[in-house]
Order: sequence, then structure tokens, then C-alpha cells
Amino acid sequence: MTAQALNAQLLELYHNYTKSIYAQTWEDNVSAPLLMHVFDEYCAMENKILFVGQETHSWGQMNLKPKPEDLLIKYREFNLGKPADYGDGKPLRYLRSPFWNFNRSVFYQGNWQNSEVTNKTNGFLWTNISKFDCNSTTPSQDLQDRNEEGFELLKAEIAILKPDVVVFLTGSKYDGRIDKVFNPVRETILPDGYLYQLSTVDGSLPPRTFQTKHPRTLLGSRRNKMPNRYREVVEKVRECAFDELINKK
Repeated sequence: MTAQALNAQLLELYHNYTKSIYAQTWEDNVSAPLLMHVFDEYCAMENKILFVGQETHSWGQMNLKPKPEDLLIKYREFNLGKPADYGDGKPLRYLRSPFWNFNRSVFYQGNWQNSEVTNKTNGFLWTNISKFDCNSTTPSQDLQDRNEEGFELLKAEIAILKPDVVVFLTGSKYDGRIDKVFNPVRETILPDGYLYQLSTVDGSLPPRTFQTKHPRTLLGSRRNKMPNRYREVVEKVRECAFDELINKK
């Protein structure tokens, strides 16, 4: 299916969602919802990957009720963290945070056999388990409950996008939300919550679905005596998600 067709399906879904969510009254510190735009490259990838983070770090204002079309443009212009204007008055820049570096690395591990692919290719998609933030961080339990439709939205998005691989970079913070929406079984790949493989009876998640900690946490902390597990997790995701398929060729 083409990116144009996928975007049309998403837009219909988003119109229904925003019509409902905008009927509520929201404070001006609650961000607008994060809605995805599919890039053409995504449809051409051998391994289509969706990365699911925690929440945005400011994304407009919910109370201004931006049109879904405008939010898709915002997503497209964000350019998956590549050189873009992030609306903070700073020059165009390339995001190199642990989160974005992790996504690009795993994406490339799964699609490097395509000679046209680099880690800068817009071949993957990104969203968050929470479609909005509050004051640029985790919304309160009350706000999450008021936007419960936003958590359910991810299931419908996956049904449309049909990714081959889903990677939750959520740690355990949103486990209750993930469990309520997907009711997954978690198989431990790396202990202590560093990597699980998730499966669902209803097929709402693809067989190659993984959950790990936020990449910033994976880097560890000397102060808290937490080891750096970043590279280990990247390599284990590659091994579990792609190696068997590549070796069959």
C-alpha cells in the first residue's frame, strides 16, 4: 500500500479521535496530540519498524484544537529528528539524543541490505504510547484517564500501518496502559526489564515486538551505579528481529 493511501486512512482515524478529544476542555499546558505522517520510504522498506516512546516534549497546544491535517504536517516537518526547525528559535539542527540514535541504529540494522538506505533515511515511524504531554513531561493520571482514547489509538494505528517490527522504548512507566490496550505476554530476553519480546493472542502486535527501557536509561549512570546496556540492547534487538531473516537469504 502507498504512503498516500496509509495517510488517508490515518487521517480519517485522526478526525474521529480529535473530534472526540477536542470536545473536552484542556489547560494550555497540555500538548496537542502526536499524529503520524507516513513517509514514502516506509512503504519501500523490507522491515517496516514503528518505535513507540513515552510522551512528547511539547507539541503545540491541545486547547487550540489544531486540525489533524496541520498535525500531520508538523510531524512531517519534524523530519524524524533530522535537520529541521523545532520552533524554539534555534537554527536548523539534527537531533542526536540517545532516543533518536537508538531508532536510527535499529532501523539501519534491519534495512541495510537495501543499498539506498542509510541511517538518515525516513524509513521508519515514531509515535508515543501517550499521545500528549503536560508541561513537556508525563501527564498526570487524571489527564491520562481523560485521554484514554489516545492510548487506544495506537492499536488502530498499528492495524493500518502493519509494521513488521514494533519497539516500545517505554521502560515500565506505561505498562498498565500497554497491558490494558494489548494484554501482551512478555518473554524475557534480557533480565531486569532491559528487553522483552511481546506477543498477543489477537495479533494486534506483530510477532517481532519488543519492549525495552528508554535509551537514555540504557546508557546507565555512574551516580546510580547503573551499567551501560545501550549497545547490548541494540545488538540483541537486531539478533532477535532481523538475523534469522537475513541468514535465510
